[in-house]
Amino acid sequence: MKLKCLTLENFRAKPSLSMTLGPRLTLLMGANGSGKTTLLDGIAIGLGEILTYLPGVSGMTFKKRGDIHQRDNHLAPYTRVSLETAQGLGWDRLQRRDNSKKTAGEIPPGRGVKALKQYLDSSVVEPWAAGESFELPVFAYYGVSRALLDLPLSRKGFPKSHERFDALTNALNADTRFKSAFVWFYNKENEEHRLQKQHKSFDVTLPELDAVRRAITRLFPDLSEPHIELNPLRFAVKQEGEWLNIAQLSDGYQTLLGLVIDLSSRMAMANPQLDDPLAAEAVVMIDEVDLHLHPEWQRRVLGDLLATFPNTQFIVTTHSPFIVEALNNHLKRSQLDGFDIASETIRSLLPLSPEAVAAYHVTPNEAQSLMDVDLGLLDDKLLGHFNAINRLYDEMRDIEWEHREA
Repeated sequence: MKLKCLTLENFRAKPSLSMTLGPRLTLLMGANGSGKTTLLDGIAIGLGEILTYLPGVSGMTFKKRGDIHQRDNHLAPYTRVSLETAQGLGWDRLQRRDNSKKTAGEIPPGRGVKALKQYLDSSVVEPWAAGESFELPVFAYYGVSRALLDLPLSRKGFPKSHERFDALTNALNADTRFKSAFVWFYNKENEEHRLQKQHKSFDVTLPELDAVRRAITRLFPDLSEPHIELNPLRFAVKQEGEWLNIAQLSDGYQTLLGLVIDLSSRMAMANPQLDDPLAAEAVVMIDEVDLHLHPEWQRRVLGDLLATFPNTQFIVTTHSPFIVEALNNHLKRSQLDGFDIASETIRSLLPLSPEAVAAYHVTPNEAQSLMDVDLGLLDDKLLGHFNAINRLYDEMRDIEWEHREA
């Protein structure tokens, strides 16, 4: 399941907004307070209906206060979030200002959630109840608090097993939840150790664990042999021959590594029957994808995520011109398919079709598309607020030159 369109009505500071999402990547840029996170929250609320309907899972919904648009100290009659998938499945979630008949009369008709529930019944719930094969869609939302890893101090209270629907537990809460991934990894390592003893071979591994290990080493080539150690309890990795607790790594490592471990473990938990669980469909939102990352990492993070999770739809926000530069490189690379390319650096770039990407400059009043249809790249006007810094530098340089010439 991938999303095609988001529509907001009277949601927070957005009286009306509709935007088309890229099937592989949607990039949202804008000043602080422009509403980028509001758009991610709206998508999470819309997807929350799915989680709420599935067995044993709950998804986020509207807050009791604060989500209905207010103007001149007066609340709108309602707020509504509408989503539509690439396959044409549409639904919406509604919150009323109150339950009066007058307010009800001011609310235009919507789609509701009937079609969504019918789809989930036929594609997930009924096959699950009958013990038949099905693919569980994965959704995840990573907010700026993901930099604070929730590392357990002891094994007390660890569950002994995991159900497939557990992959969606707290998946749309934007705060950090690394602990559930830690527990899953610990239990799967114990299961793997039992299999190795049974077969008397260390070559026996669990495909689900291998998927998470692949994700880690794909994003972090300098890290290897991720595993759980007990005394003290920690998630350890090897870097330059040294064993380190991930809590000892830099903020940049922790922020991205925690996300990758959490996402890959959720995908492995949701669809362990697949040859490659990382290739399952997923919708993932990341607020400030550049958070705590060095510029060199910012240049490669989108490409690495897209390559590691080849059927995941990423919806991300950023303030970074390096992210924009990197995205244009991937878009340009897709136009060079069929050319003789000598540069290994260019050949290694993931080609990204313009049809797979959407990019918007978000303001308090609208979301303006930044894709240049003719060029298949992001429009130059995107960097206007960054160019203002450069213009100031140029002015100071001109003053310096004028004084030198005088």
